[in-house]
Amino acid sequence: MSFCSIIQSSGMGKSRLVDEFSKNHFLIPINLREEGSQGFPPADVAVRKFLTQFDKKDKNMQEKSYSRACHFLLKLFIHTKDTITTLGADNKKDRIVKFRDFMSEGQKFDEVGKKRKNFYARVVKLARKAMDDRVDAPSEDELLGAFERLRECVCDGASLKGERPLADVFISFDEAHPLAIPWDHNSELSNYIQFQRALHLFSDASLFAFFVPTNGKISQFVPPRPRGPSNRILDPSNRTLHANLRTPRPFIELGFDQLMWNRKILDEYNTLEQVTSSECIAHMGRPLWGTMYDHGDNKFRRNLLSFRYAVLSQRLALDTNTTAYILPTLSDAEVTLGQITNHLRVCVEIGEGMESIRSIAASEPILSEAASYVMRRRGFDLADALSDVLTGFSIHSGDCGELLVAAFFTWARDAVMVERSPRPPEFCRHFSVEELFSCLFSEEIVQSMFNHRPSISSSKAKQRTFREVARSANMHFNHFIQSQEQKFISCRYLIAFIARGAAVLSANCQPDFDAVFPYLYGSTDLDDKNVGFIIVQVKTDCKFSRPNAKLFRKIDPFEWGLLDKSDLDKSSGRFPIPIVRIVFALRGKQTTVTPMSYSSSSKGASSSSFDKHGEPRFTSYDYWCSGIGPGLLQPAEGAHEKWKGVLDLPDQCSHNEFHLNRWLSDSWISGRP
Repeated sequence: MSFCSIIQSSGMGKSRLVDEFSKNHFLIPINLREEGSQGFPPADVAVRKFLTQFDKKDKNMQEKSYSRACHFLLKLFIHTKDTITTLGADNKKDRIVKFRDFMSEGQKFDEVGKKRKNFYARVVKLARKAMDDRVDAPSEDELLGAFERLRECVCDGASLKGERPLADVFISFDEAHPLAIPWDHNSELSNYIQFQRALHLFSDASLFAFFVPTNGKISQFVPPRPRGPSNRILDPSNRTLHANLRTPRPFIELGFDQLMWNRKILDEYNTLEQVTSSECIAHMGRPLWGTMYDHGDNKFRRNLLSFRYAVLSQRLALDTNTTAYILPTLSDAEVTLGQITNHLRVCVEIGEGMESIRSIAASEPILSEAASYVMRRRGFDLADALSDVLTGFSIHSGDCGELLVAAFFTWARDAVMVERSPRPPEFCRHFSVEELFSCLFSEEIVQSMFNHRPSISSSKAKQRTFREVARSANMHFNHFIQSQEQKFISCRYLIAFIARGAAVLSANCQPDFDAVFPYLYGSTDLDDKNVGFIIVQVKTDCKFSRPNAKLFRKIDPFEWGLLDKSDLDKSSGRFPIPIVRIVFALRGKQTTVTPMSYSSSSKGASSSSFDKHGEPRFTSYDYWCSGIGPGLLQPAEGAHEKWKGVLDLPDQCSHNEFHLNRWLSDSWISGRP
C-alpha cells in the first residue's frame, strides 16, 4: 500500500510525529485545517480550497475529483523537483534538511511562511491550468514519470533497485478530515476516496502518504467493513466496476508519557509531594498537557485545570467498548471513534473491521483532576451520572458493585480535597487514610473503626489502633486503572500506581478481590519498603448478609501474589506494613460496619501466610461493610434509595436483553420458510 492514516486522540502528538519524521526522511507537508479552526500547524489554504471542493449536484463529480487529485500530484512532483534543485544541496541528507527548512521558514502559529505559501500557490495554479486545458486525468505513465524524476533528484540520481525498507519520498496530509467529507449523506464517496484511487497508481513506486485526521468522522480513515460489491468504486474511464480500494489499517502506536523521559519517577520525583506537584502531573499522559505547561506563564499554569476535558470514565476506568446489542452496527463503531475524537479516549486497537475498534480512558492525572472539579460542582449528581452510564452500556451487575464502591471512594477523596482547598483550581495533593475514611463513612461508624485493633497480627507485633495506622498512611489517587494482568497487582509494582495517582481495579474474572488502594506508611518517600494497601472485595448477592470469615481468608495477600517472600522483613520474617481488608456487601440487610475478629488467625488467612511457628506474616485490619442504608456511607447519605436503584440497573438491563434475545430467536424461527 502507498498510504495510511495516523489516528489517535487529540494531543497525542500526531503532527509532531510527522514533523520529527521529516527530519530524517524527504517529506512534503500539507495541512488541510478547516477554515475558522485554530491550531498548529496552520493550514495551506490554497491546497485545502483546491482539493476539498465538490458539487454534489454534479453527476461527473467522481471523474472531476479523481482528475483533480491526479493533476495536483503531477504538478506537486514537478514543482518540488524544481524547488529542491534551487536549494543548493549536495546530497540526499542535505536536501531533506534544506527542504524542511524551506517549508517551515517564517511559519507562525496561525499562518505558514511566505515561501511555503508561494510554493503551494504555484502548484495549485499549475494544476488548475492543466484541468482547464484537458478534461481527462493525467495518465499513469505521466504520473509515475514525474514522480521518478523527483525521486532521482532527491536520491542523487540513484535508480530504484531491490528491496528498500522505506520509501524515498513521503507526503503528509495533516488535518485531513475536510478531504473525507461525503458528497452526499446517502453515499460514502468523497474526495478522499478519489485520492485513494490516485495513490493506488503508486503502489509499486517509492512513495508513501500519511493522512492525519484530528476531527470529524475519522471513520473515513479506518478500514471499511466488508460489504460486497458496494465497496467497489466506479472507474470513470470505462464506467465499470474497478478493483476494491481497501484502506490500510491505521497507525495508532504513538506512545504515552513521552515528556516523562527526562523526569524519571524515583529519580527526579521521589516523594509524594513531588509526584503531586503541578509540574509532574502535567507531564504525565499525552504530550499536549506538558507542552502547554512548559510554554505557559504562571497564570496559565494555575488555570490549566480549567480545561474541562473530562468525563466520568476518566476516573472510574469505565469500559465503554462493550455493548448490549447483539448485532454490531456501524453506529457502534462511530460512537467509539467519536469518543476518541471528542472525549480524549485513547485508541488501543483497530482490527481488520470497524467492529474491532477499542479505546480506553487512559491514566492521565491531570485529566482526572479536571474531572474531579467537574464532579465537585453544585448540581452534579454522581448517582444520576452512573445511572446514565449503566443504562447506556452493558455492564455486568458484579462489575456494577465494583463501580459503585469505586465511585464512593472517589467521592470521599474529592471531599478531602474540598476540606483542604475549597477553592479550585489547585492540583491534587496527597492525604491520609484517616482523612479518606472520615469522608467515606459516617462519623459514628468511622470512630468505631478507628478504635479497632488488628484482626490478624503476630503475637510479637505492636497492637496499634486503626486510627494510629490510618493517620500514618499517606495516599495519592484521583482515578482508577484496570489491570489487564493480575501479576502487576503486587507490592513491587504498587509504587508506580501511587506515582500516577491511581488506585487499581483487578483484572477481569478475578474472584477474590476487586480493588487495591496503595499507600505509603510512615513516610512520603516513594520507596517500595513503605508500601501498604487497602484490599476491597464487593459482593452484590443477597446471600452475603452477614460477616463471613471465609471471604477474608480468600482475600489473602500472599495467596494472590500481592505479597511474596521478598517483601518480608529479614529480621522478623513478617511484612512490616499493616494492611486493610474490606468486604462491601452492598445488599446486606443490616446497615453497619463490623470489625472482624477471629477465634484464631487461621480463620482469616490462608496457610501460605503463616511462618513455621504458626504466626501470621502480616498485620491486617478487617471490616465487613453491610448495605447502603442511612448512617453508613457519606457519599450515599440522603440518596440511599437512588443508589440502591443504581445497583439494580444492570439486572434490569439483563432482563431487557433476555427479552430481546428471545424476540430475535422467535422472529428468526418464525421467518424461516
